[in-house]
Amino acid sequence: MNSILIEKREKGIVVLTIDSPAKQNAFNAGMLEELQTTLERLKKNKDIKILYITGSGDKSFSAGVFLKDLVEFADPAEARVYAELLESTMDRLFNFPKPVIALINGYALGGGFGIAMSSDIRIMTENAVIGFPAVRIGAILPAGCTYRLLELAGAGRAKELLLTGRHVKSDEALNMGLVNYVVKDRESLFTMADELSEQILQASGHALAMTKATVNQHTNELIYRYSLYSSDNFAYLFTTKDWKERIDSFLKRKN
Repeated sequence: MNSILIEKREKGIVVLTIDSPAKQNAFNAGMLEELQTTLERLKKNKDIKILYITGSGDKSFSAGVFLKDLVEFADPAEARVYAELLESTMDRLFNFPKPVIALINGYALGGGFGIAMSSDIRIMTENAVIGFPAVRIGAILPAGCTYRLLELAGAGRAKELLLTGRHVKSDEALNMGLVNYVVKDRESLFTMADELSEQILQASGHALAMTKATVNQHTNELIYRYSLYSSDNFAYLFTTKDWKERIDSFLKRKN
C-alpha cells in the first residue's frame, strides 16, 4: 500500500500527501524511500509547475520519525544509514526545481517539520503545533533540520527550540518566522496556497528555478559540509543506554 499520495490539480499544481494517519503520518525508511522516488519522478515531469506537500487528515502534517523503528536498528551502521536517508530525502525536497508549498495541518514534529522547512513556503492552521523533541528521546536532528531552522529563526531561537524540545503554537511560529501564514483550517490551507500559486505562476519557470537555487546555495553548502558529522552523532547516540530507555519510556506514555 502506498504511503505517498499524488493528486494532480489544475494549472500544473500537484498535491503530495503523506498518508499514514493511524501513525500521525510518521515516517519509516520505506516511506522515505517512496517519497524520494516520487520526488524524482515528479522532477522529470515538465507539466508540473508547483508542488504542495501536506499530511493526511486534520491531526498531523507529520509526527516525524516512527519511534519504534529507532529501537530496532541492528547496529550503529544501520542507524547511520537511516539518518542519511532522512537527510537525503529532505535535500531532494529542498532542491526540487519547482516551488514547494507546505500545508501544515496539525502536528509537525522533529523531522516532520524538517520536511516542512525543506519547502519554500509554509502555511499553518491555527491549531497546528511545531516542535523538535529529539533531545527528549536522546536523539539528534539531521544537519538539514538544524541549519534550515537556523536560517528561519536565528541561532538564539533555534537553540532554545532544539534544547527545550517544547511545542510552538501557530501564533508564535508565525512571529518567529517559522511559517509564512496562519489560516483557520485545512480548507483554508489550500485557499491560501492557491492564492500564492496564482502569483507564482505569473513568473518564468526558468527564473523561478534559478532564484530558488541561488537562495538555497548557502544553506546547501553548510548541510553538505556537516551532514555526515550529524549522521555519525545519530549513530553514536543509538549505542547509548539513554537512547533505548528514553524511547521506551516515551512509547509507554503514549500507550
